[in-house]
Amino acid sequence: MYVSILIIKNALPLLMRGALVTLELWVTAGCVSLSIGSMWGILRAKQVRIPVISSMFDVITFVLRGIPFYVQLLIAYFVIPELLGGIDLSPFVASTIALGLCSAAYASQIIKSGLDAIPVGEWEAAFVLGYSRMQALFGLMIPRAFALIMPALKGEFDQLLKSTSILSTLGLMELTNAARNIIERDLQPLPIYAAVAVIYLLMSVLFNGIVAKLFEKRVNYDQN
Repeated sequence: MYVSILIIKNALPLLMRGALVTLELWVTAGCVSLSIGSMWGILRAKQVRIPVISSMFDVITFVLRGIPFYVQLLIAYFVIPELLGGIDLSPFVASTIALGLCSAAYASQIIKSGLDAIPVGEWEAAFVLGYSRMQALFGLMIPRAFALIMPALKGEFDQLLKSTSILSTLGLMELTNAARNIIERDLQPLPIYAAVAVIYLLMSVLFNGIVAKLFEKRVNYDQN
């Protein structure tokens, strides 16, 4: 036990640097996911659909959800730069693009489902009260939809955090890759992987606690 504690103590600085990279990747990809996923989800909702444009987003979402993330990551890093004339994408940029767009497809489906779950009668009531379609959408329906989808959306971004471990494939020194390097040096996988599991768990608990504190209670209050 003492040896394991000593190993973890010596490895902790490198693990913390890896955790910071993981958080940076997660936040950056999360911003991409939420912004693009919201746009796709809103435009794909049945009360907001725009011919051709909404159908195009349907196809994009279907493709991104149908291809494994690992394959998308390899395409973003190796294939797309080649197709664009050999531009140089850093592992961080390629990872952010791949992870953000993949998550955006799932976030889009969640947001679309939330908007589609709002009864047509609520839209009609908003129109009777003099709201335009855009005023009803942004002033009434989107806040209502987010109240419905908050648990699912939180689950998607929690899963996004776990997916950052796959990015070690491109050599990024995030948490999982940092642990792998330490293990190759010290040949002690058990305490290191246990420490990594605890760090991921703590980040997940912190994220869920923040969301519950800042958003879920407020949403419940607004609904009441």
